[in-house]
Amino acid sequence: MIKRILLLLAAIAALSVHAESRRYAILSLVGDRILVVEREMSTGSRLDRNLRRFVDVPDHALDRSMLLAVDDAIRRKDPGAQTILLTPKDPALYAAAARELDGSGNTQRIYEAAKPTLTGTNATHLVLVTKQRHQARLQLRDGMVGSGYLEGLGFYVDYGTLARSTDTNEAERGFIAPFTYVNIALIDVATGKVVSEERVYGSLPYSSPNINIGNAWDALTPQEKAERLAQVMRAEADRVVPHLIAKS
Repeated sequence: MIKRILLLLAAIAALSVHAESRRYAILSLVGDRILVVEREMSTGSRLDRNLRRFVDVPDHALDRSMLLAVDDAIRRKDPGAQTILLTPKDPALYAAAARELDGSGNTQRIYEAAKPTLTGTNATHLVLVTKQRHQARLQLRDGMVGSGYLEGLGFYVDYGTLARSTDTNEAERGFIAPFTYVNIALIDVATGKVVSEERVYGSLPYSSPNINIGNAWDALTPQEKAERLAQVMRAEADRVVPHLIAKS
């Protein structure tokens, strides 16, 4: 009996040490630029004829927003967790992630490129956020809409879909939707293996009586666009991160 009790105590102690030693590094490779997609009004073709333009984002501002969103989600799930927020300084990391975006989306290969950023952090786990490409799926009240493909962070602008106003619930034409199309992965640093990952297709469509055909992009100020994009990041991190951690 005494031997069993000692073994049980040893097991509990081992679990406590494991929990206390868990240290999450967080790396985001999604904020170097945003994608602005303006829906093409033509019909009868499966080709992506949307107007697409990329806008560079300086100073890692969006990556910092993503880091903070993931950090908050981790702390809500595990208040005692230690976290290290990593700011990518090597453009080669974004290039490595972009190669997988165009290929098979192999998170393991992105991790191999990013591994040097973990030097000196003593991290036990890495939460890695990278871009994901997928067909546009914007959730309106009456169902999913969207054409073409989205990736990473950005805005989808629709000048012609019948959408419902978030203010009056009246039918309006056009909306603007900040979106977050990313992959969030949890990696065990000791083994280098991807423990769990989830693809995220988040969006926050906005319509109002002030939106008419041709002016959806101007329905939000630059500050409102930034705030709504950050809101999507926080919502998706809150939804996904606790499940990733629970699987580890």
